[in-house]
Amino acid sequence: MKNFQKKQFFLWNLLICFGMILSSLSFVNAAEQEMHNAHGKRDPFVPLVTTTMKSSSSGLLGIENIDELSIEGVVYDPGHGSVVIVNGAILKEGEELGSVKVLKISPEGARFLVNGAEGFKPIYQEESANKKNVNR
Repeated sequence: MKNFQKKQFFLWNLLICFGMILSSLSFVNAAEQEMHNAHGKRDPFVPLVTTTMKSSSSGLLGIENIDELSIEGVVYDPGHGSVVIVNGAILKEGEELGSVKVLKISPEGARFLVNGAEGFKPIYQEESANKKNVNR
């Protein structure tokens, strides 16, 4: 009889523990389903830059010449590999997306190969255009 009571006590404790685990799991699922309402502002929980941007090549689709490229940033690190952000895509030296291939990255910009035509695209293209207009 004593052995039966021990088994019954163990089973009740096991049932209570599983009940607590299951109730906490349903609480976690409810919390995951709750969405953050940003009220028109940037969501602070979404990173600004991710490595998944690399797969976002839609900005490079249909590029016909180097003038259609827009460099948004350069991370120049010759020791560990430089990257360039062009038309919303992150590319390393030697990497190719669509008809655009990055040949060389420098602190001033990047050298690209677009549809067989090679050219250098500087980072500060708007500033140089404004200087030309002021000097005229």
